[in-house]
This record gives sequence, C-alpha cells and structure tokens, in this order.
Amino acid sequence: MGCRLQFDLEPLPTRVQPIALPGESTAIPVTFTPVPETAVSGNQLAQTGLLDSLPATSTPLPIPTNTPVTPTSTPTPTPTETPIGSTPPVIKPIGQYSLSEVIPFQAFPVPANNNGWGMHWIPTVSQDRGVVDRFVAEAVRMHIKWVVFLNEGTQIGDNDYLVERLVANGIMPVLRLYRSGVLPYDGNIGPMVAHYRAKGVYYYQLYNEPNVNVENHQGFANPNQYARAWANAARQVIANGGFPGLGALSPGGEYNHYDFLARTLQALEFNGDGALLNRTWLSVHNYHGVRAYDDPDGFLLFRKYNEIVVSHIGRSLPMIGTEGGSYSPDRSVELELIRYQYTYMRDAEPYFLAFSYWLLANSEGGAHDGTWEWQALFRPGFGRRFLCCLWHSSLP
Repeated sequence: MGCRLQFDLEPLPTRVQPIALPGESTAIPVTFTPVPETAVSGNQLAQTGLLDSLPATSTPLPIPTNTPVTPTSTPTPTPTETPIGSTPPVIKPIGQYSLSEVIPFQAFPVPANNNGWGMHWIPTVSQDRGVVDRFVAEAVRMHIKWVVFLNEGTQIGDNDYLVERLVANGIMPVLRLYRSGVLPYDGNIGPMVAHYRAKGVYYYQLYNEPNVNVENHQGFANPNQYARAWANAARQVIANGGFPGLGALSPGGEYNHYDFLARTLQALEFNGDGALLNRTWLSVHNYHGVRAYDDPDGFLLFRKYNEIVVSHIGRSLPMIGTEGGSYSPDRSVELELIRYQYTYMRDAEPYFLAFSYWLLANSEGGAHDGTWEWQALFRPGFGRRFLCCLWHSSLP
C-alpha cells in the first residue's frame, strides 16, 4: 500500500481473554488498546562520518532497507555502559524457567563455541538443496555460528533442509517470519514455531523495520500499533517454546529508531504485555556505513538500545544482530570496516550475542531481484578471494 495514508482501516483486535500458556496457573495479561499516537519524523542530517584511519571515499550507497535515508552520524560521544546491578542472576537450563520468570540474557541459548559471528542468508524464502549445501559449507569455512533466514510467514516445511543442515554444523538458526507490513500474520504461528522448535530453532524475528513508513499498512510508522501486533504474535511464539524477537529497527527510518524502541516498550507495559519481555530478545540492524570506528550511532548503536531497555525494564535483553555491515566502492575500506565489526565480537558486551552481515548471497543463491546484488558477499565471479582475506585475517 506504499506510503498512502489509510483512514478507513479497522483497529487491530484486542484479546478479550488472557491466553493461558502451558504449565502456568496465571496467564500473560490481556492487551488493552492505548490511545493511537501519530509518528513524527525526526530531522535527518547529512551523513558525514568517515573511517578515521582510511582514505575518504565517494558517498556510500544506501543501506539495504526500504528507507530512503541512510543512518546519520552525530557528534555525541560513545555512551558509557549502564550498570545492570551487582547481584548476578541465577542461571538455569533454559527449560527450567517458568513463564512467570525473567530469563536473564546469560541463559539464552547460543551455539557451541560461540564467537558471535552471524550472517544473513539469501533474500528468498526457500532454496534448492544444492544452494543450501553450497552456502552452509561456505558459512562453516568462514566460522559463522549464526544464520538469519527468511521463512514465508507461517509456512511449514520449505526451510526444513536448511535448518537441519545449519544445526548439524553447529550453526544457530534465526528464523525471520517474512511479512510485508505490520499486520497480523496469515495462518497460525503456533504450529510453525512448534515444528521448527523441534528442529532446533529457538529465535523468531517478528516483522521487520516497523519504524519505516512503507513497512506499515496505514502508511506511517506507529509504535502503539506495532506493540499490539507484535504482542499478539509473540504470545503464539512463546506458547510453542520459541523466543520472539522485538525491534529489527532501521537506523535510517522516518521514525527515529531510538524513540520508536522506547515508545514500543512503553506501549507494551501500558497494554499489560510486559510479561512477554521475560522471553524476548532484541533484533538489531546495526549498519555502520563508513563512520569512525567509535561512532555511537553506527555498529555500536546496540549500546544505546541497551540504555533504553534498562531504563524501561531494569535489565538488559539479549540482542542479536540480524542485519548490519558496511559498503564502500573502495573494497579495501569495506574490508577494514567488516574486519573491525567481526573482530569486535571477540570481546563484545555479553548481552550482544551475535552480529550478522547483510548479505551472504543474492543471485548466486538463486534470487532474481537485483536490488541487493551489490551488497552480497558472493557474486558471480567474485567472493571467495575477498572473503578469504577477510575471515582468515580475523579469526578469533
């Protein structure tokens, strides 16, 4: 529906009864619809950040979102991490937490020998077995431990082979439920989550870049509407053993991503849906551009997210980077930036579980839309040499 405002849409339904989840005497609270709030676009500054130690390049290409504006650099200093408290949480096996308990970020599952290295898969909702075999093998060679992939909404089965190959190779799959717009998902989320949870998928990203106008069916970003839609889907994920992902915000969205996150958390609490955050992770799109290494609004933006989360709920949420990276016409600049981002994960903040580069492959993986070709690591006649230089010089 693009950017057209729609004034005749019915409000999203609220549930009239709380949903009782398995093994609990109390239910996650019913949703109460807040008064609608209209998003206000923030001012967009020209991108000026350059990598200090590398030669300047021409203006970088835009980040791979639907947003027409790239993330902007600010002169603010790198924020100091917010202390979470002096008493460490009690860590138990993940299956021993009741639905009324907060699962600390330290207890969320990670792959064996986790190095925090992730990759966004191919921008199609399924692939041939030959493509899966080829690029799972490439991910293993690159020591990738997390892979984010697209699933066609609540569809079951198309990504069985991919998940099986990832898990067999010690890679943690992160399933993104593809949906165009912030609308209720078609079909029943529960059976899909139960199916893939049994195959080893813990993490489910709901929606994508809800602070971008074109990702919203009413034509403009609205954290109140997103909070309601997200909570309804998150209940079904949790009820079937999965962990729902909140956020996946665009740093270049028309609605400032920091404000959108804060107001979404506020709306969830207002609606009585705060208990959902006991089992929630935050999806991060920390695109860096060609900024200075320590620019707080680039790769390191998860620190500001953590400050916002802690200010609202008093603790950190686990975060998984599901898109990110840097692009430059100068391949040497791009190489140094990507090396910095992956090397950072050696000593990353403990709540930041993984960083995932967008994009592993496009046409080489069977995609027919050339939009993302320039952002893919593997391209026809290109890829292996560049990747070998990067990964083998950055091994932890």
